[in-house]
Amino acid sequence: MKIVVNALQYKRNSTGIGVVVRELFGRYVSCSRRRSQVVLAADSPEFPAGADTEQIRAPWRHGQGLGRMYFQSFQLGRRYCREAVLLTTDSKTPFFLPGSCVLVPVVTDLAVYRLKGTYQATRVVWWRLQYQYVKRRAERYIAISEFTKRELVELLGVPAEKIEVVPCASPAWMGPVRSGDVLSALRRKYRLPERYILFVGNFNPRKNLERLLRAFDLAKGQGIPHHLVIAGEQGWKFDKARALEGVGCREAIHFIGYVPDEDMAALYTAAELFAFPSLYEGFGIPVLEAQACGTPVLTSRNSALPEVGGEGAEYVDPYDVEGICRGLLHVLEDPGVAEALREKGQQNARRYSWAASAERLGEIIEKAVQGR
Repeated sequence: MKIVVNALQYKRNSTGIGVVVRELFGRYVSCSRRRSQVVLAADSPEFPAGADTEQIRAPWRHGQGLGRMYFQSFQLGRRYCREAVLLTTDSKTPFFLPGSCVLVPVVTDLAVYRLKGTYQATRVVWWRLQYQYVKRRAERYIAISEFTKRELVELLGVPAEKIEVVPCASPAWMGPVRSGDVLSALRRKYRLPERYILFVGNFNPRKNLERLLRAFDLAKGQGIPHHLVIAGEQGWKFDKARALEGVGCREAIHFIGYVPDEDMAALYTAAELFAFPSLYEGFGIPVLEAQACGTPVLTSRNSALPEVGGEGAEYVDPYDVEGICRGLLHVLEDPGVAEALREKGQQNARRYSWAASAERLGEIIEKAVQGR
């Protein structure tokens, strides 16, 4: 059987699912002995795989959402998935898959069930419909954390024995930047303050940016000299003006937009604290990235975040603005706490490896094929 990778979500400036597609699927097909086909959008960048991997371009760009959805739902399966193992993410599965296709979905999270109010209603309906088809067709499931595995069992009724856990990781090149020249150049490029707290992520509601802004405002009222730097792209249902209403320290808040991979290690390294009080995460790759760079981490004590962050993070209730503020102050005002988080965080990040996860993915796929 050949391998078909649904990489229609892979794009420039990829985050989240795009990173999983690039790092996990890319590494797997690069070392697999099976013939591989990767299906990309018309404007996706080149996929990081070996020369033997065929890269197929759909006739739709990322901005052409309806066309891309039609191609994925009604054409991809019939054209490419006969006698194939289909690797895809979450509910992004073609309808009418051939009977000879082995479906292996990699489920990143089930926020569409837990936090449906943070998505457009049409997306909720469509994704849930797709999940019902996935439940009828998938032979094995891959969850990116033990938390997501439990969600699959509880919310979709998937038998636990059909679910394998293959975790995410921080990129192998992510680590502390020692060069003062590189850090100085970064500050000039993004006009960064000398001391800052960092947030990285898409600004969709479940990232909880509005509460972080209010918590930071409270912390500034306690006299901290730090600024808040927010890196990432505008997300759905985020209104910057509304989010800043009532925030008195707006001059200390910096929205710097998307930051390319080559600058991320320096951005994490220069921060005195990485704050990621998300409402819900199936994994939380930025937590590991910050830890790998030796940056203290504050994150939520819910969803997969305690599982991923281990002992290398300060945990808070993401719904409690005052609690987030106390967490910020606890790390920023106690050098001993910050240093302990740095050491434990770097140790924790080393538990995860994309190479090991890709190898595990290959074992699961071979088991699924042999089960046929």
